[in-house]
Amino acid sequence: MTEQHPLTDTICDNIQDSIHPCDPENMRAAADWQLEQCIAWLDDTDCDDPQETAQRLREAMRPTTTQEDN
Repeated sequence: MTEQHPLTDTICDNIQDSIHPCDPENMRAAADWQLEQCIAWLDDTDCDDPQETAQRLREAMRPTTTQEDN
């Protein structure tokens, strides 16, 4: 990879200090996967209002129901 990932080693170190040890490459892979999911969601979502789109994305990323409710 030629460009630096925005999730730097310093950020990964700070996260690890506050939570638990985790491989920075795994953290970066998870962040990239989540970004891909967001892009796919946006591609499939028909919404012209940026504020409505943002709200719907927040709701999609943080559902208010649990898996047990489904």
